[in-house]
Amino acid sequence: MASVYVETSGKLTTNSTTFVAMPGLAIQLPQGVGDMAIVTLNLPQPYATGNDYPGGVFRISVDGNILNNEASFSYGTQNANNRIPTTLVVGVPLRTKNQTVQAMWHNVRGSTVIVDSPCTLSAIY
Repeated sequence: MASVYVETSGKLTTNSTTFVAMPGLAIQLPQGVGDMAIVTLNLPQPYATGNDYPGGVFRISVDGNILNNEASFSYGTQNANNRIPTTLVVGVPLRTKNQTVQAMWHNVRGSTVIVDSPCTLSAIY
């Protein structure tokens, strides 16, 4: 079994209403037909600011194709901004060529999504 891992540093934010890449959270999967990679996106302390039940949505793209699996958080009060740990785990079939895996995110209801602690993207295969 092998693995690959990247980690963010500093503060990242988005107020995008559509999926955009999370800076620093991309990895390469090797070729390996018939094998499966388990990809994990871990956001230990994300939060969102806004006044309309803010939140964030997270997905994984593989070679530019955004997978359907998603993780998200949203607050039950209009102006909350407490931290809500969020993790997404997906299986990615390995192919006859290397594949680029990228963490993606967007906001909920016009909010700003913020991560200011290290977030990770990793895979085991």
